Formats: sequence, C-alpha cells, structure tokens
Amino acid sequence: MTEKAKLLGKQSASPTIEFSRYTEDCPFNSSTECGLTKREHFASMAMQGLLASSITMASCASYAKYAVECADALLEELLK
Repeated sequence: MTEKAKLLGKQSASPTIEFSRYTEDCPFNSSTECGLTKREHFASMAMQGLLASSITMASCASYAKYAVECADALLEELLK
C-alpha cells in the first residue's frame, strides 16, 4: 500500500469533536480522534459483505485478511 493510502486509511471514518481533549478515556495520546479509522471502517464493511455472501473461505482469518485487502484496495482507488 502506498504512503498516501496509508495516511488516508488512518483518518477518522466519522470525524467528531476531538474526544481526547476532554477525557482520558481515549486510547490515543496524540491529536488522533477516537473511533474507527477509514481503513478499519472499510474493512468491517467488507467483512460484513463477505460473511453475508455465498463466498466460502477456509477460516475466519481468511475472511479477515481478504476484508483488509479489500479495504486497502479501496483506499488506493480513492486516491486516483
């Protein structure tokens, strides 16, 4: 995955008020917002689609790996 796609994937999927400014509950120490990144969100949507489809894979790990590959491919395509 390209560096630009990695940066895009680290952005918040649902930007809101920066949670970490107001509470210690946020797991991040930097200015990163809490919540799912775009990459995590895209991967979870891909995983949901895969599990709902008739595609059969060998293991849950296979589904997860393919979902992340799909998320990464989408991030790359969005940069074009």
